[in-house]
Amino acid sequence: MIEQKTPPEPDALDRRPSTQRSARSRRLGGIALVVGIITVAVFAVIRLQDDTDGGEPADTTSSSSFTPVDVDVVTNSYLDIATGETTPVEANLTGAGLPEVSPNGQSVVWFTFEDGIHVSALDGSGEVTVSPEGLDGYAATWIDDETILFQGRSIGGAENQIGDLYAADVSTGEATMVTDLPDVNHGAWFLISDVSPDGTTVLYHLPRKGNGGYDLWTAPIAGGEATLLREDAGFAQYGPDGSIVFLDDPVSFEGDAIWIMDGDGRDARLLVEGGRYTTFPRFSPDGSTVSYANDEMLEIVDVASGEVTDLGESTHEADPAWFDDDTLIVD
Repeated sequence: MIEQKTPPEPDALDRRPSTQRSARSRRLGGIALVVGIITVAVFAVIRLQDDTDGGEPADTTSSSSFTPVDVDVVTNSYLDIATGETTPVEANLTGAGLPEVSPNGQSVVWFTFEDGIHVSALDGSGEVTVSPEGLDGYAATWIDDETILFQGRSIGGAENQIGDLYAADVSTGEATMVTDLPDVNHGAWFLISDVSPDGTTVLYHLPRKGNGGYDLWTAPIAGGEATLLREDAGFAQYGPDGSIVFLDDPVSFEGDAIWIMDGDGRDARLLVEGGRYTTFPRFSPDGSTVSYANDEMLEIVDVASGEVTDLGESTHEADPAWFDDDTLIVD
């Protein structure tokens, strides 16, 4: 189980982060995802064939292993975006890919390509690896305080397999398939996924056959037909109001423009452009700000005004994560 964390002391950040990261509408501001999703048996497989038809009962993987990890290395810091003050994060996030703080602000999930998904309290206690039997796990994100969504690929499977999306209970390790994705023969197999604020819809990108581009898709979390939301877009995330931020026309894992649109794909507008955006855009918990890396610089942009703030050099050893509306976790 994950123990609770203590926020940074006042003298470390000049002020204590004013809010614990509130329960989101999926990941950010008030997710309130249906509690029943934790009872993983209610998930249904979403069958995505080339014509994106169909839905089938969920396939549950009940056997998992949790491996305790000793943590004694400080690798990341809380960054006050207003003052620039930093204080250490006690959890060991060495090489952390896409770290994300839980809705209650107590735990963090991340992955590495070497050994899969990790969950820890932010005070460094209780670190475990989440290893559903037969799967390698990537790009985990919180569904709620006890459940994560991640891309699972079969151990020993084809090199370029996409895999499927799974939900796992972090206390038991029990995993259930959420989406059964099509088999796309493509080298860029890495996926980013998210869940809508009302907990009904899964958002993800898929590489296209042939030309190496990405498209954004949505599908009902309870099963049903998938919908092509936007072509030439990827690495997206929902905001608390249901809007979506994404890389426009990404090549491999980067793009030169970040856009925002309504949850139904309408009213798309440019947020920032002209850079080399190499860290995927992420909403602050209240949805007012988006963080990203522009080449080697960490930046944030105000969603309403478009004003960009440079936060300094990013080492790219770990992606930034929002702790609260005023604080990022950086390497």
